[in-house]
Amino acid sequence: MAKDYKVVFWDVLTHDYDPLVTPKKCLDNSLKYTRNGSVIVFHDNVKAQKNLKFALPHYIEHFLKLNYKFATL
Repeated sequence: MAKDYKVVFWDVLTHDYDPLVTPKKCLDNSLKYTRNGSVIVFHDNVKAQKNLKFALPHYIEHFLKLNYKFATL
């Protein structure tokens, strides 16, 4: 049975997993490099937890105010 797959590349890596990246720096970098149509990578794991819990809500709030729409792949 053949399956149709769509290859999608990310263009914004948050570096949320990096212990040298502060939560604020994670957010700032994510905001700086996101453009309309960007695919952003946040990680759901222990190494990223501190940065993810801080950055993701602020990130979403920021772009909702700019009328961006979010979708999962």
